[in-house]
Amino acid sequence: MGSGASAQGSDALPDMVDEMTAQRYLGQCFDRADWETISNGTGQVDKQTFVTTIDLRNHAPSLRAWLEFWRLDELTELLEYHDVMSPTDLGLLDQKIIEKLELKTVQKKHWQKAMAHSRYLETIQFDKPPSPLQLWLESWRLGRLLPGFIALGCDVKEDLIDLEDNDCAPLNMRMLELKRWAQGKDQLLHMIRNFDFNDATRSSVPTMTTWLYSLKLEELAEPLELMGCYELADLADIDDRELASLGLNRLQLKHWNMGLLQVMAASKEAMADGQNDLASFSGWLESWRLGRLKKTLDDMGAYTQQDLLDLEESEYHLLGLKPLEMKRFMMAMPALREEFDSGFKTTE
Repeated sequence: MGSGASAQGSDALPDMVDEMTAQRYLGQCFDRADWETISNGTGQVDKQTFVTTIDLRNHAPSLRAWLEFWRLDELTELLEYHDVMSPTDLGLLDQKIIEKLELKTVQKKHWQKAMAHSRYLETIQFDKPPSPLQLWLESWRLGRLLPGFIALGCDVKEDLIDLEDNDCAPLNMRMLELKRWAQGKDQLLHMIRNFDFNDATRSSVPTMTTWLYSLKLEELAEPLELMGCYELADLADIDDRELASLGLNRLQLKHWNMGLLQVMAASKEAMADGQNDLASFSGWLESWRLGRLKKTLDDMGAYTQQDLLDLEESEYHLLGLKPLEMKRFMMAMPALREEFDSGFKTTE
């Protein structure tokens, strides 16, 4: 039931779980209608079915999906307006805001169960922010395709797995974008099967704008720029006084701290594997006297050094390299491959 739930003792459950055991295990957050559905009115359900049901609820891919479990999805926009980003944020909502929700009689009962489940998720330390579609696309250097995916009806990145190859034809992906799309979609399936909605295998560092958007902190873009904070690496230079000047509320501060932990962890990993030493893509090309290839590579969908790793040797001729350029390129690629292999390994 997720790593945290397993630690809570799912192995100790009886082979057949009755309603009393279910309530004792999860407090009062197990919905009666759900119980009647999964138990088929028999008053009990086998352990594996019970565990799977809670697994799915714990790993809702978005706030809206989680609220749908409690038949409270009509509150999504209002809660998002008040900076709620994930189920565990509910406990930090001001009581005055909750009163403004104007819950109906049955909704109040659902709300109590949802709050109990929120506290349960916090207890098992399952407090991950959702990873929006925009953030996922940008991490695979597919950000320019965002409007196209939205036009296809994709709302969260989990929607992408429903797309067939012919569905994506209108997006007119470039050659290397198609390769990254195939890699990313395969990795996304792996993430979903393993309930890891924040996996970032072979991902790139997002822009400040996308990072803020993923944490519902878009309004901080201008204040941070005025401070001189342009990239995620600059966040480490912000002290407590400067953070206080941003005037964050409790939920915003929680999201900020969660995001900052991710940035610091990524920065530490980058220092360990040498990624911080990489030049910009243009700078890297110039260092190998290959600067004239920038336009050709852009047309092929290569926007960073690691995108070159998707090129097969049989495809090098598409670059239109001159003889000496080919020699330099053939020397550059092994060095580039060694640089990235230590930091980006595909999960088996």
